[in-house]
Amino acid sequence: MFDRFPWRTAAKIAWREARASSTRFFFVVLAVALGVGALTGVQGFSEAFRGMLTRDARKLMAADLSVRTFAMADPQQMAVMENLRQSGVARTHITETVSMLSVPGNDTPVLVSIKAVDPNVYPFYGDFVLDPALSLKDALQPDTVAVSEDLLVRLDIKNGATVRLGEGDFRIAAIVVTEPDRMTGSLNVGPRIMMSRAALERTDLIKQGSRSAQRYLFRFNPGAPPVETTRTRLKEVFPEALIVDYRETHPLITRGLDRSTKFLSLVSLIALLVGALGVAMAMHSHLQQKLDSIAVMKSLGARSSQIIRIYTLQTLILGLLGGSAGIAVGLAVQLIFPQLLARYFQLQPGVSWSPASALQGLVVGVLTTLLFTLPPLVSIRRVRPSLILRREMEDAQPGWRQRLRDGRAALALTAIIFTGILAIVYWLSESLRTAAYFVGGFTASLLILGVVSSLILFALRRSSRWMQTALPPTVRHGIANVYRPGNQASALLVALSMGVMFTLTVYLVQRSMLVQIASSAPPGMPNVFLINITPTEREGIRTLLAKQPGIDAPPEVVPLVSARMTKVNGRPTEDFGFKGFNRRFTQTRSISWNAIAPPQTVILDGRWWKMTDTAQTAGVQVCVGEDAAKTLGVKPGARLSWIASGTPFESQVVCTFRSEAVRIGSNIEFWFIPGALDPFPALHFAAIRLKPDAIAPLQREVFKQFPTITVINGADVLAIIQEVVDQIALIIRFISLFAILAGAIILSSSVAGTRFRRVREVVILKTLGATRARVAGIFSVEFLILGAVAGILGSMLATAFSLLVLNRLFQVDYRFDPLPHIIAIVATALLANLAGWLASHRILEQKPLEALRDSL
Repeated sequence: MFDRFPWRTAAKIAWREARASSTRFFFVVLAVALGVGALTGVQGFSEAFRGMLTRDARKLMAADLSVRTFAMADPQQMAVMENLRQSGVARTHITETVSMLSVPGNDTPVLVSIKAVDPNVYPFYGDFVLDPALSLKDALQPDTVAVSEDLLVRLDIKNGATVRLGEGDFRIAAIVVTEPDRMTGSLNVGPRIMMSRAALERTDLIKQGSRSAQRYLFRFNPGAPPVETTRTRLKEVFPEALIVDYRETHPLITRGLDRSTKFLSLVSLIALLVGALGVAMAMHSHLQQKLDSIAVMKSLGARSSQIIRIYTLQTLILGLLGGSAGIAVGLAVQLIFPQLLARYFQLQPGVSWSPASALQGLVVGVLTTLLFTLPPLVSIRRVRPSLILRREMEDAQPGWRQRLRDGRAALALTAIIFTGILAIVYWLSESLRTAAYFVGGFTASLLILGVVSSLILFALRRSSRWMQTALPPTVRHGIANVYRPGNQASALLVALSMGVMFTLTVYLVQRSMLVQIASSAPPGMPNVFLINITPTEREGIRTLLAKQPGIDAPPEVVPLVSARMTKVNGRPTEDFGFKGFNRRFTQTRSISWNAIAPPQTVILDGRWWKMTDTAQTAGVQVCVGEDAAKTLGVKPGARLSWIASGTPFESQVVCTFRSEAVRIGSNIEFWFIPGALDPFPALHFAAIRLKPDAIAPLQREVFKQFPTITVINGADVLAIIQEVVDQIALIIRFISLFAILAGAIILSSSVAGTRFRRVREVVILKTLGATRARVAGIFSVEFLILGAVAGILGSMLATAFSLLVLNRLFQVDYRFDPLPHIIAIVATALLANLAGWLASHRILEQKPLEALRDSL
């Protein structure tokens, strides 16, 4: 029979056995489907989003080409853009900034984002939808604005109300429903205000030197110069600007999309690995029940390799079924993702079939499933034909040579499994370092969970023996059920704990980061900031702040000038090849001046100028911060070249310093001698420490006397940060939830795998007089124990990983809060109870007489 054993025959046997165990394998397929579904959903959404970015590039920019910068265009830049307009490249200008807004009857202003456009031209592409349905030209008059709906909710006002912005009053004409270039905008903080450029001029918010975001949109009319030629010309005069055209996807969005996709794919892989653990458990249990069949086949001449072929095909069938179902689950995940991002992205990428993503998910699902079933498959080689002939005889203990060979085989299998996982992670992340970290963390988690779960179960067994008289019979029986044959409690705990651990770790890291931001400011650290203070308003603000009650420390007002360093000792800064954070030395940045060294400033080399010195008497001198001096390689005597407001100037380094203060201005790296920056427009920045109940009165008073000055409450900034972090964490928790569900499904699979033993147990108990409620109580205790222990394990490991991540990566202290851990433990116990009963509720309906007859 087995002399010629084709793959087709093996496939038939595998399929028949799988159908015979359909209930158990149904849960296995579902566990794999969840992991593959999460993976294909993430990948599919990424592909659909990327396709939308390419397909609707013009709509996303509202133009053919976009130039984004953070400074007003200088005369040279304006001249180039005017030449382009004359050659057929239409242009419109967008300004985005933040300011304060108030309404009659509520004098406390709120922070809003402003977007000023030319409604006669904007947008070049895409639809701007308003409610009521007005044209943008009609809605954005010099005395009207359109607002986002959340502003009306926050201020409890209605469409048609009057609001005050800067120096002007405006009527709300409409609510913004759809804004085509919202995603590529520069400022998305707080409620949004849309206005015309004429209305912006009425506010008097934008002054020379303001660090507002400027976007110039271009449309190519027939006969216009080529896109590449235009882009090159604009890049020459806007060296710092982000320039994007319709032929490419937006670099900032695609970079974030790539990183998010890789991270969420790895999170999805955790769910898939948990599902693969379930497949391995189910296959091990299945093979234990098929020992007689395997022994018979070997007695009839079947080789181990031929039998392994059958069950390998069976594993592949399970992986393919789970992967195919996972592709359908992935489409559902792809539908949910836009709802999670709706606050920030108004466009719908849609649900599209991505063959590449589907194939990748299917291949990863099958490979992962096959990897984790290698140990039970290889164990078939150790099944001897004599098993059925000597079932009642105790097997002889293998010698040390055999145990050594078995140990080597186990190590080899472990190496194969983790090498395979490493290859899969590398395929998903395209980073060997990321793959190594992932496999290392996953391995450590498995080892820790495996050891700790075994210890907990051992302690639970011993304690149940010691407390036999103290525990009710139902509880004792439920605890004993944890160790029933085929229950695989330790592997179940590892699988379910893995999902709990990851989900809780995300929450703990998120919460600790926000708590640290809120509470880590040193005593006296400013909590209110005033921006866009002009030189003419400086003394007035000083006077107002000096009279304001509730100020804990004297206010500080620092002047700021926007300038860009062009050369260091004659060498262009572009030639330094700066990367990452050091790119700031090639970009426009804020510099300042001071007659004396700021408090807690240590001079490292050279000397600070005297109070009586000025740029007119001592030359343009500058002191450079320690980090900047090391990066640029400068010391006293070095020459730095700058350009500010289109005007170049030279400076000489006279000292280097280190700031040991945590205060306003402590992050300024270039301090100039008084008078050096007088030719350039300057704005001032103030920071104060206020008692919480004094913040709102200050906002009202500043807005009343200086409506163009923006007052930012540190609590509002924290709220914005928390909102963004919460949105990110929501997406991560959504994906990591699949790992928890996979663990619960594995529990259901284990219950289904021990169905016949449970039926026999229920029959015996009922025959001895146990009621239906008593049996249900026994099962509930078993499921609750498994869930609670898994929750405890996951919580413990989540605490450890949170400590590691926060201390090593973010240098943030971890603060233990028992409530999230209690919620995780209780929720996991309830979920395990639900999953257990979904798989075993029919067992209670088994009648004793029917079962006893079947056993005869």
